[in-house]
Amino acid sequence: MQYPRLTRPALALALMAAMAGAHAEGLYVGGALGAPQYSNTINGYGSGDGGGRGVATKLYGGYQLTPNFAIEGNAFHLGRSTTTGDGSARIYGVGVDGVASLPVAQGWSLLGSVGVAEARLTTPTARDTSPALKAGVGVQYDLNSAMALRVGYDRYHFTNAFDSKPNVGATFVGLKLNY
Repeated sequence: MQYPRLTRPALALALMAAMAGAHAEGLYVGGALGAPQYSNTINGYGSGDGGGRGVATKLYGGYQLTPNFAIEGNAFHLGRSTTTGDGSARIYGVGVDGVASLPVAQGWSLLGSVGVAEARLTTPTARDTSPALKAGVGVQYDLNSAMALRVGYDRYHFTNAFDSKPNVGATFVGLKLNY
């Protein structure tokens, strides 16, 4: 299977930027738990009704390049699709995003992200990998200078999974730690 030419270099660039900025002031890490929403069946599994089962998880690390823009690398698991009679689909992978933030009140910011991901999709009968385009929106509340709460929604558009283009989203709630 062919991957878009930019997926691997973008992931490598994000990892290099994170390593180069390991002692920099704008470094942060975080984690989130959420609820998956599968809008399509995956290789015939799941109902495609927007539901999902299990817990979606996301671990991320990033570097704040400016007060309003950051680069994030992440690892994710999107729970599983709603179970059909003979099984469900699962998705996990890695990605890199550009994240913009807009302060709206003391301690509150709106977030928007755009990025790419590479994921492994598994069903009871097969496995496949697919690149994905990703977009996200959210809200961040700064508890103090070192910690923030985030609530958001990420949407993945897989470009070639089992010869289809499924869409999967997840609503997340998490914690961000600044270094």
